[in-house]
This record gives sequence, C-alpha cells and structure tokens, in this order.
Amino acid sequence: MQLSTLCRYPSLIAAVIALLSFAQPLVKTACAQPEPRGSQTAAEDEIRNATMRFYVALNSALHSDLNPMSAIWSHRGDVSNLSAVGGRSVGWNEVHADFLNIARLYPNGTIAPRDIHVVAGKDIGYSVCTETGQLRSSDGPMVSFNQRATNVFRLEDGKWKMVHHHVDPNSGGSQGPAR
Repeated sequence: MQLSTLCRYPSLIAAVIALLSFAQPLVKTACAQPEPRGSQTAAEDEIRNATMRFYVALNSALHSDLNPMSAIWSHRGDVSNLSAVGGRSVGWNEVHADFLNIARLYPNGTIAPRDIHVVAGKDIGYSVCTETGQLRSSDGPMVSFNQRATNVFRLEDGKWKMVHHHVDPNSGGSQGPAR
C-alpha cells in the first residue's frame, strides 16, 4: 500500500496506532494468566484459607456472633457487599450492618462453599464458588439454596482481608433467600 493511499484513510491510521498502543498491555495481561490447575501457589492456598475463614465467620454471624466476621473483613472505606437478600453496602460500617441484618433475618442458618476456584496475585486475589445451605426466616420454613458467590481479598499488613462479597441468587434456576 502506498503512503498516498494511507493518507486518504486517516481513521485507518488512527486505528492501527491505537491497536499498537494496546499491544504492550495485552502482552502483560497474557503473561499474568493464572497457573494451570494442580500447580497451586502459596498465595492461592492463603486465599482458599481466607475463603474458608469467611464462611466460618458467616455461619458464626448467623448464630449471633459477628466477631469472626469483623476479623476477616478489611475495615477500610472501599469494602463492599452485594448480598443475596438485595441491596449494596459500601464501607465497613455498612457491610457490618448488612451482616447484622442478615443474622437477624436468618438466625441459625448454615452456608457452605462448594467447588471453590481461586486466583491469587501478589496482593489481591479472589475465589468463586457455589454457596449451599439452608436458611429460615423467623416466620417461614427452612429453605435450601445454591447460589454463585465471588469473594475478593486484599493483602493488608500480611493478612488476607475480605474486601468484597457478591452473591448471585439466580444460578441454575434456584433462588437464594429473599427478604
């Protein structure tokens, strides 16, 4: 293609330049892919353990003890929770109040993670899983459920702290708990 032909298509030139500018970040992203299954890193083990501590804390909260929940979560203003009962809470005070509300709405329930998949970086990582359990509102029958969950953790002062929890109650046609 001659230079005079290219000059007639300035948008093509701009598109090529834009694509070239993305090449370096795309190479870095491609290199940052997680290790293949079976080659678990220490950070992945730590994220898996933090995930399990979160579910222990969640079950403690459902039995009126929120101290473990307070220990697993970051208390910074950027933490967030999107629970199955709806709504969005941002900041530790709102997240804590959200779990107080869940404990009030569903006393004595149980929730467990299943099929946990973990991805870990240097100072941030996440797990995705299926939450299974049984909850009963104070005036209703026991309800069993399966729902997708994402848990995000950040390394703070040498400890993996939860910074985000998101539950999708609409997985596989089953419903999560309702308000």
